[in-house]
Amino acid sequence: MTSSFSLLEEDLSCPICCQIFKDPVILSCSHSFCRTCLKQYWAVNLGRECPVCRRRSSKEHPLLDLALRSACESYSQQKKRDDGDPVGVLCSLHSEKLCLYCVDDKKLVCVQCVSQNHQNHHFCSISKAAVPHKEKLQNHLRSLERKLQVVKKIKDVSDKEATHITSQAMQTERQIKEEFEKLHQFLRKEEEASIVALKKEEEEKSQRMKKKIKELGNQIQDISARIRELEEKLKDDALVLQDFQRTCERAQYTRSDPELDSGALIDVVKHLGNLRYRVWEKMKDLTPYFPVILDPNTANSSLILSEDLSSLSCSSTNSLLPENPERISAYSGVLGSEGFSSGTHSWEVDVEGNEMWIVGVAEESASRKESHGAVPENGFCCIWRNTDVILAGISKTSVQTLLTKPTIKRIRVTLTWESGQVTFSNSDNNANLHTFTYRFTKKMYPYFYSNSKSSLKVLPAHVSVK
Repeated sequence: MTSSFSLLEEDLSCPICCQIFKDPVILSCSHSFCRTCLKQYWAVNLGRECPVCRRRSSKEHPLLDLALRSACESYSQQKKRDDGDPVGVLCSLHSEKLCLYCVDDKKLVCVQCVSQNHQNHHFCSISKAAVPHKEKLQNHLRSLERKLQVVKKIKDVSDKEATHITSQAMQTERQIKEEFEKLHQFLRKEEEASIVALKKEEEEKSQRMKKKIKELGNQIQDISARIRELEEKLKDDALVLQDFQRTCERAQYTRSDPELDSGALIDVVKHLGNLRYRVWEKMKDLTPYFPVILDPNTANSSLILSEDLSSLSCSSTNSLLPENPERISAYSGVLGSEGFSSGTHSWEVDVEGNEMWIVGVAEESASRKESHGAVPENGFCCIWRNTDVILAGISKTSVQTLLTKPTIKRIRVTLTWESGQVTFSNSDNNANLHTFTYRFTKKMYPYFYSNSKSSLKVLPAHVSVK
């Protein structure tokens, strides 16, 4: 930087006084000089020659070099900054230090300003005048610092989300490939079985047809031989009369005429008719339909979801998940991926082996970042199990005991939007456990909570095509 400034200073120095140009003028030969230096040089040398190239100037009063003057002023200011002399505290009119604050004009002034333009004004020290301004700036500073913390927090979450997006995409791609590979294997197996069945039918019917063709061939030979015998005998009358009776017997073919067999061809319909539908029917067991899919973007970091997103269990360690707005972070819960705002919806949950669970529905707006009871006042219609008892959350201060020492294995949850009801029943015997009557105003989502390593599992629904 020093060498750069030295070279720049040489370019901005007057060839006569060797100082930074002051009020520079430019001659027709393009050489520049301080106006005072040039005037003194011409006065001594009695002429208007250029001090550098000796070319005579046609003008007695050369033009001011505005670009050079601007460059020199900028250079001087920068040099003062580098030397620790802040330009901002110097008077722009008198280049003296600003030492007072004019209360009347609300501006900083130097000594010459006071005597020339601010007579009879009120003044105070700069430090005193700065106090209210500093307080205001401090408030702005604190606001900016708070804003910075908020932005940093959001950026931190966004960084984690960006990493999680990549991880999610890779894991999801892997699972997609695995799922399609299962389908491919099943389809390849079905294709192979279908072709084997076709080949088997082809073999059976081909063998039968070969046997029939052989029999027909034998009949053709036999009949042809008899025809030849008759033709030979008919050529000679003596042969006709000789052993006439036997010849007549040979001329009579008593076997019935052959017929074409029905069903001899390949049963194409059996192999191709509704082929894809028949294969799809077989695939139903391989491809179960779950009426509720768990949304991993809402799952608490303490939960483990199955790869098919149908079951959850509680882990002993928390996963590193981004704190996105949808995520339930205050309690070990997860929502279904689809919310309901009309109609009737039902799903079954396998709770066998899990002694710490909550099952039901939650409003879309229910708090996910603060812990609270799973009761209607907080946007929940739920029942739960706590060790040896199953309860219904009636209000913040009231619960209802539904079962003690329960042996229940499967619970059916039925939401009827229009009537505002959420019904819980025992799937094994259809016994009603509890019914909430709730005025739905927002979208309702299936809700699950677990504090056990044993899983809660949404059971597949029966699928029929009409």
